Amino acid sequence: MAERQTDAATLERLLEISSLMNSTLELDALLGHIMSSATELTGAETSSLLLLDEAAGELTVEVATGAPGEAVARERVPAGQGIAGWVVEHGEPLVVDDPKSDPRFYGGIDEKTGFETRSILAVPMTTRERTIGVIEVINKRAGAFDAMDEKVAGALANHAAIAVENARLYARLADAVVTSRMSYRL
Repeated sequence: MAERQTDAATLERLLEISSLMNSTLELDALLGHIMSSATELTGAETSSLLLLDEAAGELTVEVATGAPGEAVARERVPAGQGIAGWVVEHGEPLVVDDPKSDPRFYGGIDEKTGFETRSILAVPMTTRERTIGVIEVINKRAGAFDAMDEKVAGALANHAAIAVENARLYARLADAVVTSRMSYRL
């Protein structure tokens, strides 16, 4: 019975977060909210959101929470490298309980920050059959990441992908309106 109540509370919180994500079109605020929510919902120490720059073929750490957050912001990772790169290439979630022994783990960020990644759950952000980024939650506070964490993070990532795409479209539209108004004045 207690597990059902916990699941219901998690679902209710996920719906609240989804509603909040869909009410903002300002990308930086949206990304910050997505990451704090991912950390909260999975009981992780920290989290990061990497978006794919298709032109450069790289993932960029757009937002990171917790102790290493500021040090890794805007850090770039080649799209095929690391756990996040694997998730982008395969479009599948991945749980790694011992990243240091996993050949896919990109230790450059740990080296730069002095942070130790002990466990990681990475889920793709997919929209219209296209992966646009990855949400990573790092170091579960109690126990290990499980199937429920994967489902919750996956649901959050799906909503986040749509919200990010909407914010990007809105920004492009706003730029087009400004450009149109300026050219009309000329």
